Amino acid sequence: MRNRFVFTSSALLLALHAFGCGASPEGETTTPTGEVSTPAPSPAPGVPTTPTPVPEPEGTPEPVPSETEAPADPSTPGPTAPPEATPAPAPSGVDGFGVTMLYPSKPGGEAWALADDATADKRFDPQGTITRNADGSWKMKSTKVRMSAYPATGYDAKQIATYDRDVLAGRGYMQAANDWKNIEMTGFVKVNAVNNTQDNFAWYARGGKHNDNSSGCEGSSYKGGLHYDGRVRWEKETWHVSYDQAPYKPATSALKGRWVGFKAVMHNVPGAKGAEAVKLELYLNDNADKVTWTKVYDMTDDGAWGGDAQHCGGSVGAMPITWGGPIATFRWDNATDVDFKWMSVREIQP
Repeated sequence: MRNRFVFTSSALLLALHAFGCGASPEGETTTPTGEVSTPAPSPAPGVPTTPTPVPEPEGTPEPVPSETEAPADPSTPGPTAPPEATPAPAPSGVDGFGVTMLYPSKPGGEAWALADDATADKRFDPQGTITRNADGSWKMKSTKVRMSAYPATGYDAKQIATYDRDVLAGRGYMQAANDWKNIEMTGFVKVNAVNNTQDNFAWYARGGKHNDNSSGCEGSSYKGGLHYDGRVRWEKETWHVSYDQAPYKPATSALKGRWVGFKAVMHNVPGAKGAEAVKLELYLNDNADKVTWTKVYDMTDDGAWGGDAQHCGGSVGAMPITWGGPIATFRWDNATDVDFKWMSVREIQP
């Protein structure tokens, strides 16, 4: 009986010893490979457990609108999301309206600003009836607007001796040495009623009258366009009517019902091959505070942009419009009610 008890006790002790040798220290578990891993600590009482986030699969990115080609149909609106902000040049002061000037005025250069009584300004021809608003701004109700601003010498087609493009490029002007050439054009506008939201404002210069006289050769210009739907672009009119268009770019939301400031800047710069080129820039003051200007278009015509200047005696069809002209024009179409203010044209020191 005693021997059976001793045997049983010995067997029990051997079993306990075997169990103790196979167990791991407290808090650890043995992996199938024999490596030891430590489990994550239990959360403290009252602290909720945060699940490990599972990354979501990446979606297919939206296609980026092309900025190298214009829409096949010019009436087709482009994207309206604003581009990344591009800093404007360091401000060079303010004009008589308190509007920030992006480029300094040329010392002794030409300058024009909308007069307090715009109807009595001999250097301004709205070519239509304008009326004064209660806030001091002006109103134009017309579907075809061409408001002209002249340099101090005015405009006289009889003073234009030639329209030959090579001659104009050589001397630098069309009518007189103080023609509008290197300029910053500014205007603030508010669209109240519009027939076609895809039409646009256009500030333009570097020519004279745009008609069929003299085979249209007086009608040269660079046109900086701000469309009512928020798009912008430059156009080159080698003569009237012969257009080349740069691609549309998005700049802002639809314009109707709010004031915006718009600047078109054109100035001659050295070209890549030594000849003169023309730098073209557009700026927007989207909140109309006179101060916050964003560059929304920047390009250079270095002689490789469209054109058929041979029609007016040019030796190179795509030659830039490097000469000045006696008329700077604030234009818009297909808007039946527009308010405007703080307009100016200044000769700048690039």
